Amino acid sequence: MIKKIVQIGLLTCVFFSFSFSFSRIEAQTEVNSTFDQSVGAEFSAQTEAINENQEPQTTTDTVEIKGIVTKIVSDKEVDQNRQMVFEVGTSMGDFTIDTSKSLVEGMRYNLKPGNKVYLQIITVNGEADQVFLVDVVRTTALFWLTIFFAVMIVIIGLWRGLSSLLGLAITLAILFGFIVPMILHGSDAVFVTIVGSILILAVNMHLSHGFNKGTMLAFASTVVGLVLVVIFAKLFVGVANLSGLASEDAVLLYLQAGNVIVPKGVLLSAIILGAVGVLDDIAITQGETVVELIEANENLDRKELFVRSMRVGRHHIASTVNTLVLAYTGVALPLLLLFVGHSEIAGLRFINQEQVAEEIVRTLAGTMALVLTVPISSWFATFIKKR
Repeated sequence: MIKKIVQIGLLTCVFFSFSFSFSRIEAQTEVNSTFDQSVGAEFSAQTEAINENQEPQTTTDTVEIKGIVTKIVSDKEVDQNRQMVFEVGTSMGDFTIDTSKSLVEGMRYNLKPGNKVYLQIITVNGEADQVFLVDVVRTTALFWLTIFFAVMIVIIGLWRGLSSLLGLAITLAILFGFIVPMILHGSDAVFVTIVGSILILAVNMHLSHGFNKGTMLAFASTVVGLVLVVIFAKLFVGVANLSGLASEDAVLLYLQAGNVIVPKGVLLSAIILGAVGVLDDIAITQGETVVELIEANENLDRKELFVRSMRVGRHHIASTVNTLVLAYTGVALPLLLLFVGHSEIAGLRFINQEQVAEEIVRTLAGTMALVLTVPISSWFATFIKKR
């Protein structure tokens, strides 16, 4: 009897324990559920608030357009630099340009109402945000200058002047249709320039001076002179240890083209092209000198023709050397002024600068070949005389 009473008591205690635990679990579940619901609601509310407050994504772009200056607002000196404020009308609307924001070194142009300019416009979500002056439009002026140049050539040169203009057009076609594209596509710059130069000389010399024996002999001498230019250019560039990356333009070209462009090859090509035009001049001049000597005295033999033509050729050498030095100096004048006037580099160190050494080598290599072309073209020209 006592045993049953104890068993019933134990079962009752276990029942109440399970009941109490289950009620605690239900209560905790309700609390957790309520907390989750409140947290979820709060998170959703925060997310909606963030989405509502988030600004739309902005897009920026840069465009370049032409415009016409309509009004000069001011033209004054700012920090010892001339600056202008002017209004411009464009297809995107009217803008007021302050050159001090784009040309901090000072205004370079004399603008007047009616002048056309290039503007760089920075847009944000399709709307103009900032506007800067980039350059003036000068293509119309260049067109009329070219027309004036062509008219003067034809008036003075007559048919030979007209044929020289045709030859100039063919030269430009060979340059931009053959030499430049082939170099950009990775072809050997020196080989391409040699082939292009021979084509330029062949076409121009025969167009300008006629298809005759004298022109053919002059062309042959220019080909020999071209070979000399290549030899001296490669020799001098190698001895001077030039990289072809002296200028910012060369560095930019190399970085953009990658391994396609060989800087030293481009430098050699520039030296060759710079001498080609003068080769034509020397060969034709010496050839015409021999022709005039023959017409003056048909009894002169080839040796005497050569000796007399060289007398003229020596004068030609002196003027050619001076011309080339001045031409290359003119091209490099800003560089020379920069180093001489604003640099503390000593004389020998200045000459050692690759930018300067490049111009020196360019002058020496081209001039050496041209000097040797004088006797070569004189010798070729003596074959005009019949036996």
